[in-house]
Amino acid sequence: MRVFSLFVVVAICLITATTSPQADQYKQCSADFDSCLKACDDEHGIDTAGRAACVPTCSGKYAACDAGVAYDKAKPWVEEQAGKTKKFFEDLMDRLKKEPAEPLDTPTGPDEPTKKSI
Repeated sequence: MRVFSLFVVVAICLITATTSPQADQYKQCSADFDSCLKACDDEHGIDTAGRAACVPTCSGKYAACDAGVAYDKAKPWVEEQAGKTKKFFEDLMDRLKKEPAEPLDTPTGPDEPTKKSI
């Protein structure tokens, strides 16, 4: 029974992963890359010098597309973390306004440590 339930969970994960909007966007990036390479083949044929300039362009477009999909996927998390960081600093500044930090003891001589650093 345990193996069957594990199989069901894995199957559900695979089905949702392949039907997610990101999966469709990744497929579109791949299809655009394939069509770009086909255009390189059609335009340059066996001319390796011509293809040498065209193939990196296709690769760059694919990388940009892939990065855009990854950014879209990570954007909600990044925005959440930015909000938490902003709230942390706002709370810190509010607390410091209410309770100013104690001044540090200054050393009396150049080689004498402060009380706080001991």
